Amino acid sequence: YSTFPSAREGGHSWRIRLLPYMWSSPQYSVYDFDQPWDSENNITIDVRPLPSKSGDLAVYGNPYGPPCDADDPHFTSYLLVVGDEAFAAPNRGRKQSEITDGLENTIAVAEVALSSVHWISPVDLDFETMSFSINDGPRSISSCHPSGPAVLFCDGAVYRLNSGIDPATVRGLCTINGGESISRDSLVSAGLLIP
Repeated sequence: YSTFPSAREGGHSWRIRLLPYMWSSPQYSVYDFDQPWDSENNITIDVRPLPSKSGDLAVYGNPYGPPCDADDPHFTSYLLVVGDEAFAAPNRGRKQSEITDGLENTIAVAEVALSSVHWISPVDLDFETMSFSINDGPRSISSCHPSGPAVLFCDGAVYRLNSGIDPATVRGLCTINGGESISRDSLVSAGLLIP
C-alpha cells in the first residue's frame, strides 16, 4: 500500500489490522470493524472458542518466559511510537520518504513492560508524553529482560537498548526527521544497541 501502517484507523489498532499479513488468523476473520474495538464481539476474540483456533494468540505478548512473563497474556508488550514527529502517524499511514533521519536510525515499535494495553486496543506510546529514559515506567521503553528492551527499527532490524543510553539519543531515535547526528552502527560499537 506504499505506506507503513497507521497506529489506528477508524478506532482500530494496527495490531489487529496486521494479523492477516503474518498468518491466517481466525481472530481477524471474526473481528468486526463496524463495532468499537472493545465491543463484546471484539474484546473476546482471544478468549472465546473460534473455528480453527488453537491455543492463545501470543504474537504481541512477551516472548521471554520466566521471570519476564509477568504480563497478562491479553495485554501487549509492543507499542508503536506515535506522533507527528514519530514513526506512526495517529490516523494515516506514513510514507517511507517522510522518514528523512533514515529507516535504520528510526524506532518504529518499542517494548513496554507491563503496559496494561490490551493487544487490540488502539493505544500506543505517545511521542509527546513518553519518557525517553529507559525503564522509566509505563510511558517509557522498558523491559524486565536483563539485556534491555527490544526495539524494531523502520528497516526491520531488531536491537535491545542498553539502559545506559542517553535519553536525548533515545528521543533522536524516535523522531523521523529531527536531523540528529545518530549512527546505529556507532551505537552498536559503543554497546548502546545490542543485536
